[in-house]
Amino acid sequence: MADVYLKALGAAREVGRSAILLGVEGKLILLDYGVSIEGEEPQFPLPVPPKGIHAVAISHAHLDHSGAAPLLYVSGQPPLISTPLTATLSDLLIKDFMKLSKYYIPYEAPEVEKMLESLVPLGYGESYDIGSVTIRVLDAGHIPGSAMIQIETPSLNVLYTGDYSLHDTCLLRGAGISEFSKADVVIMESTYAEYDHPPREEVEREFVKTVLEVVEDGGIAFIPAFAVGRAQEILCVLAKYDLQVPIYVDGMARTANDLIAEDSHLLREPSLFKKAVEMSTKVKDWDHRKKILSKPGVIISPAGMLQGGPSEYYMEKIMENEKNAVIFVSYVIPETPARQVIETGIYASPTKRGPVKARIEWFDFSAHCGHSELVKTLDSAKKGSKVVLVHGEEEAAVKLAELSVKAGHETFVPRLGEELNLKV
Repeated sequence: MADVYLKALGAAREVGRSAILLGVEGKLILLDYGVSIEGEEPQFPLPVPPKGIHAVAISHAHLDHSGAAPLLYVSGQPPLISTPLTATLSDLLIKDFMKLSKYYIPYEAPEVEKMLESLVPLGYGESYDIGSVTIRVLDAGHIPGSAMIQIETPSLNVLYTGDYSLHDTCLLRGAGISEFSKADVVIMESTYAEYDHPPREEVEREFVKTVLEVVEDGGIAFIPAFAVGRAQEILCVLAKYDLQVPIYVDGMARTANDLIAEDSHLLREPSLFKKAVEMSTKVKDWDHRKKILSKPGVIISPAGMLQGGPSEYYMEKIMENEKNAVIFVSYVIPETPARQVIETGIYASPTKRGPVKARIEWFDFSAHCGHSELVKTLDSAKKGSKVVLVHGEEEAAVKLAELSVKAGHETFVPRLGEELNLKV
């Protein structure tokens, strides 16, 4: 019999600001420490205990999992466990977040540097020991460098999924499922607990067909995309179908491409990513931006929600021409300009507002598990294991919990700040 202490500091009956405090064998390990940027101002997780933590493990670079981590280095210096690529991409995204945020961020550049100095870089399958506790990272199939975190002691096995996906994409292999059958406690996301993604090949074909229709008709296919993960996936899809049209990449996606290329062995087909990058052109500066808008082509640029980055400029320029298209390829967050475009056909930026005459499309290129994959995960987990559902809206997570119980697991959907003392 082993004791497991767990406290939900974030991502509790909500999506975003993931932060799970785990206590095993007298050690406190923080699983992610993210920030939510969906509302008017950033929402940070609950604070860690005053005595501090023994280690922090970051599953992947997206801000809702990494964006609050520098706070841990204001007055401490715990080991930071992640893949090397997650560390470099987190640095990129966090510094951009600091630069663009209109609100006070409770850390500065020295804390980010101190965080990176504390890195314990682990490749997939590699581990780090803290006393009798072993922390291992496993491929999560979500974005380049993403990892599931496994915590083991001589008598206990805990698996934290972070964001994960079981299906292959053009960019990545799906995560393996074998480790779930060994875990005594599974802490898993429930983002799409009520929704199945359409078949990826079908989505790719419809997406490519749309892009070609727009460009061959003399228009610009503008694709606002997350700089890390989604921009690279879209480039790989265009390369897979060998589109012979001008393709431009702008904003932070340019740097992300360079960083990911340095660790291309993590990708499903490094040669396809190399081809994708070579098929595309980096946008150099403002003059170049103006120039590429004068002829048909494809423009991939952050920010995916049309908030900040060059995407605001491109949207303002392409929105009034019916030959153009804005093509969304990510989940569209409520109360963002992107969501408003989809729901109302109106675009509003700090400098422009009006109806979008360009074609508006959305394609589901999700890198999360859908409902069926989450159920498959529960079915493969060890019978009698404890399951803790996080990173999902309350209604969806509670419904998935009912299926988890039917699959033979004692299941918890913690509220923010709730503490669980599990015996396994």
